Amino acid sequence: MTDFLQSTRFNQYANDVFKMSADEFESIDDLSGERFTARLHDFINTFLRNQLPRLQELKRYYLADNNIKQRDTGRDKNRADNRIASDWAKYITVFMQGYMLGNPIQYNSDDKLLEKIEDFSKQNGADYHDGLIETDLSIYGRAYELVYTDSDAQERITKLAPEQTFVVYDDTIAENSLFGVRFYQIKYSETEINSFVEVYTANNVYYFKSETSAYDNIKLINVAEHMFNGVPINEYKNNEERLGDFESILDGIDAYDLSQSELANFQQDMNDAYLVIKGNPATGTAEPEYVTDENGEVKLDQYDNPIPNDNSSSDVMNKMLKARLLVLDNNSDPDGVNPDAYYLTKSYDTTGAEAYKKRLVDDILRFTFTPDTNDQNFAGTQSGESMKYKLMGNDNLRKTKERLLTRGIMRRLRLLGNVWSIKNSVATIGRQEGLYDRINDVQVQFTPNVPQNDEERISQLKELYGIISDETLFNLLETFTGIDAETEMQRLADEKAKAADEFSEQQDAYPDLKSDDGDADEEQ
Repeated sequence: MTDFLQSTRFNQYANDVFKMSADEFESIDDLSGERFTARLHDFINTFLRNQLPRLQELKRYYLADNNIKQRDTGRDKNRADNRIASDWAKYITVFMQGYMLGNPIQYNSDDKLLEKIEDFSKQNGADYHDGLIETDLSIYGRAYELVYTDSDAQERITKLAPEQTFVVYDDTIAENSLFGVRFYQIKYSETEINSFVEVYTANNVYYFKSETSAYDNIKLINVAEHMFNGVPINEYKNNEERLGDFESILDGIDAYDLSQSELANFQQDMNDAYLVIKGNPATGTAEPEYVTDENGEVKLDQYDNPIPNDNSSSDVMNKMLKARLLVLDNNSDPDGVNPDAYYLTKSYDTTGAEAYKKRLVDDILRFTFTPDTNDQNFAGTQSGESMKYKLMGNDNLRKTKERLLTRGIMRRLRLLGNVWSIKNSVATIGRQEGLYDRINDVQVQFTPNVPQNDEERISQLKELYGIISDETLFNLLETFTGIDAETEMQRLADEKAKAADEFSEQQDAYPDLKSDDGDADEEQ
C-alpha cells in the first residue's frame, strides 16, 4: 500500500452502531448493579474515544473552524501566513435543510387524529424542531430527539446533542433499540466537575451521577417511569452509513482553503517584497554614521540607541524612501555596478489558479449534489423542466433523506400514540384499540422548497380543474395561498351560501304580480 493510502481522517470505528445481546440485556434484573454500570461505562468510553472526535471535527467545519486553522506551515515569522477557512460546510447544510424543510411537513389522516397531531406540532414548534433534526443529520449523519412528558403531563419533544447521545440496539435482524443514553457534565468550578448519565429503556428512565469528571463510579440517584412503551430517545439517520452531507468532501474543502490562503499570502508578500538597489554606495551600502561627542564617543538616546548623523548615508537612504524617490549612480566608476532598483517578486498565474479553484468548487458541489446558484444558467428565467434537470441529483438524494426522516417521524408518532391511547384525551381521537393502526396509516408529506414560476404553475393547475378532485386541487394550491384545502373549501361553501341568501332576499323584495289579462277594463 502506498503512503498516501495508509491513513484515514477518522477512526475506523468512528461511526459504529452500538449493539448488545438481547439475551444479556434481558438477563440483567437490576440496571443499577455493577454488571450493567460496567457495561454502560464501556459504551461511554468507547464513544468518547472512537466517535466523539469525528463529531467534533464535523461541527468545527460547520462553524468554519476548518483544519487550515491548525495547519503547521513552517513559514518564517516575517512571511505572510494567512489561514482562511471557507464556509462550504454550512452552505451545503443550510441549502439542504431549506430545500427539504423550508416548507413545513404536512400530515394526512382522519380528521380527529390529524387534529391531535397538529395540536402537538403547534405546541412543540415541530416545524422548527424538524429543521434542527435535519441540520444535525446534515452535519453529523445522525440526529436524536427525546419524547417526554412535562410537569403538566403534556407530551413534548426536544433535540439531543449527538456528541452526548447514543442508542444501543439488540443483535437481532430487527435491530430493536434496547436503551438510549444521554451523558453530560456540569462544571461548577475549575476543580468541581460532576458527570451525569441518563439511561432510557422501554419503560423507565434511570438517572446516574458521578462526582468526578470521569464516567466511572456512577451511582444511581433516581428512577422514573414513563408510558411511551418504547425507548423514548428516537434516532434519525441521514443515510445507511450515517454520513454527513459534506463529510465526503472535507479534503476538497481543505484544498480550497489552502488555495485561498496561499493566494492571500502571495498578495501580502507582494506588498512586503524586498527592494534591491544597485548603484551609489551612499544609498545604503556605506556604514552608518552616528553623532559623536568631543571625545569621539557615539552618543546614545534615552533608549540607549546610537543617534544617527542627519547627513549620514543611512539617513540619506531613509529620506529617499520617505520621498518615494531614488537617486542612483555608480560614482562615475566605469567598472562599477550599473544603477538599478527593483522588487523581488514572483509571477502569479492568474488563469491557472482561477481554473484550479473553479475545479475545486465544481467538485465540492457535484459530490454533495448541491446546485451552483452562481451559475449564469441557474436563473429565474429557466423553465420548470430545466430547473428539474439541474436539481435532479439533489432531488434523488432528497428522496432517500425523506424516507429515513419519515421513518423517524412515524416512530415519534407511535410513541405519542402509546400515551394518547391511555389518556382521557383519547376520547377525542376515537376508539383506543384502533389508534396504533390509524397512526400507521398517517401519510407524511414533504414539499421541496424550490423557486417556481408562479404563472406557469397556476396555469398547470387550471388545466387540472375538473380532472382531479377539488380537495386535491386545493392541496396543490396551498403553496400559493397558504390556506389548507379544508379551510379553502369551507370558505367557498360559505361564499356560495351567502350568495344564495342574498339572491333569496332580492327575490323577496319584489312581490309576485298577477298577470294583467284585461278583465278589469272590461268590467268597467
